[in-house]
Amino acid sequence: MERRQHLANGLGLLITLMLGAVWLLALLAPVGYRNDQNWWPPLLVALLSLLTLGVGGWVWRRWQRRRRAPFLWVLLIGVQLIVAFNWVATPHADLYFVHQQALNLLHHQTTWNPYFQTYPNNVSFTLLLAGLLQIGRWLGADSGIWLNLAQFAWLDLGLAVMAHHLRQSKPVAANTFLGLAITCVPFYAYGLNTYGDILVLPAGLLVLVLAAHLRRATTPVRWWGTGVLLGLVLTPTYLFKANFIVLFIAVVLSLWLLPVARTRAGWAKLGLTGLLGLCLVGGIASNHAIQRAAGFTANPEKTLPAISWIAMSYNPEFHGDYNRWDAGPVIQAPTAAAKKQLATTHLKTYLHQLGPGGVLAHLGKKAQLFLATGTFDAFQVNSSFTKMPTWYRQHRATSEWLLANWAQISYCALLLINFLWGWRQWRRRDFHPGFLLGGLFALGLMAFHIVFWETEERYALPLLPLLLAGAAVSFRVPQRLTVSRPAVVQRRLTGTVLVLLVAALSTGAWSLTRPLDKTVQAVSQNEGRYYQDSRLALHPNQHITQPFTAPVAFSHLIVDPNGTRIGQATLRRQGQIVWQSAQFANLKSLSFPRQPAGTYHLTITNRATHQVLHVVVAPANFPLVAHPVTGDPGHYLRFMVTRPLRAPGLSWRQYGIFAGSVTLITLGVIADYRRFWWA
Repeated sequence: MERRQHLANGLGLLITLMLGAVWLLALLAPVGYRNDQNWWPPLLVALLSLLTLGVGGWVWRRWQRRRRAPFLWVLLIGVQLIVAFNWVATPHADLYFVHQQALNLLHHQTTWNPYFQTYPNNVSFTLLLAGLLQIGRWLGADSGIWLNLAQFAWLDLGLAVMAHHLRQSKPVAANTFLGLAITCVPFYAYGLNTYGDILVLPAGLLVLVLAAHLRRATTPVRWWGTGVLLGLVLTPTYLFKANFIVLFIAVVLSLWLLPVARTRAGWAKLGLTGLLGLCLVGGIASNHAIQRAAGFTANPEKTLPAISWIAMSYNPEFHGDYNRWDAGPVIQAPTAAAKKQLATTHLKTYLHQLGPGGVLAHLGKKAQLFLATGTFDAFQVNSSFTKMPTWYRQHRATSEWLLANWAQISYCALLLINFLWGWRQWRRRDFHPGFLLGGLFALGLMAFHIVFWETEERYALPLLPLLLAGAAVSFRVPQRLTVSRPAVVQRRLTGTVLVLLVAALSTGAWSLTRPLDKTVQAVSQNEGRYYQDSRLALHPNQHITQPFTAPVAFSHLIVDPNGTRIGQATLRRQGQIVWQSAQFANLKSLSFPRQPAGTYHLTITNRATHQVLHVVVAPANFPLVAHPVTGDPGHYLRFMVTRPLRAPGLSWRQYGIFAGSVTLITLGVIADYRRFWWA
């Protein structure tokens, strides 16, 4: 018992230090090369994080007096419904293939796209999506909105389970948890993203609750019943996201590390470990059988090998994320042995280029990408929308800039409060079991994606609900303080905060009001080049026409953003030509007088006398934009219609309102806490 206690304390300290390191990383080095992220200065982010905690403490004290849960649920579900009905994302990249294959399965077409031989990890989710779409058809629901509602409902199930668990012992913590969830920007973005990320998002919460019930189980029925439920959560989660094997390992380790209420605990733990293992093995076998029944059989000669994911993660030109320059040649290799050999060569080359010091620096870049950004890639996962409010589309760049920085401020606040919770537990040498289990899961994901595997910001998303739960459990207002000279303390505290406030707002003035290059996106159809390369050959004087409806004004046109195409572009509205390029224009960069919102026809014509013009199109059995290519209902041109502009994030007047509000709220929080602590 004493040895296990020492191990638990050491693990708790490691988790606490990890939280502190991630907080510093998020504060000082969030990823800055994404187009939605122009971060505010660290001092301003730190101040606003502390202010968020201060306001949270003010609200927390008042939530102790009344029951607020019904109001919070109505608010949360109300916001989700508004988002679900007004934003419908177009399936993008991997989702494009998944969605298309799911629709094929609904029409009993069991021939699988070659994409799934390369990436068989997405087969299980495709089968699930086909089932969800079928249910939506039975209900007569629009597929996009129906999927949004189903995804939000699944997320809410996890939130409800954790809120109910917290309410049993600490109702205020349950309300705090729901309040934090309402303000969590990534939840709304991923609720619109039909992929495995939202599917596994509640898994950590469900596992935490089941593990808590398991530790308290005293009878065989409760012990084994809870164990079966735990297996039923862990197994599908692993089948849909293989990196969740670290959650399975974390559960087993915590099972043996932490005490339980069962008699003959050793045998009970051994039996439960075996049960979880059987659930995992049985789930894998059942999954393969279901895939075969749906017509899919994996071909090892075509699958992208594991070593390729490891190799591309060490490419020094990137932050450890997926890139087609590494993946493409390996995919094209003819056999499994050739793929493995080529990927191994890549890995050896990159490690040699990096050297020992370079490897450590590269691991730092991977850690930065994985952990430093509180948006969790929320504004990149949905690149285009078939439905979006016009006002949001008009101000999308500014809105996402503000939302991204709010997400970063919230993330820093969550990390700080969880770090302080861990530090308090370390001082007492007594760690909460949920803190240890969640920390083990976090350490496992970090090791998996930072050290061994390819990484992306969204892979860390499952840690966000755990941070919310930890903040809700640990959030408390410090005890009443006894001071000998309250007036002196008040003046010094106010003076210090005002100096920091002036410094933060001064540095923020330049950042928040400087001109930014923004892009108002009217229409975007960006499929046709990822994995496949779908091209339509236009011989001399042949043309292709793509109708589109622009909900906002536009002045730029891009055909095939990643290629160079030379031809003539013509815009027609109501049958009349409103603009026409030169005969041999670069179709990747076309500018013209600003055109109003409306329905247009874009015609691309090959004016060359001998050369063939290849334009990229995307085949799809669902609408990628409102209208397909004229005369070819199954294809959509790859193009973007935009209006670039250069404007400040906030005008000086808007910044003055912002700075004044922050100042008043800060002074109000100081005055309130002074009365609460030592008045």
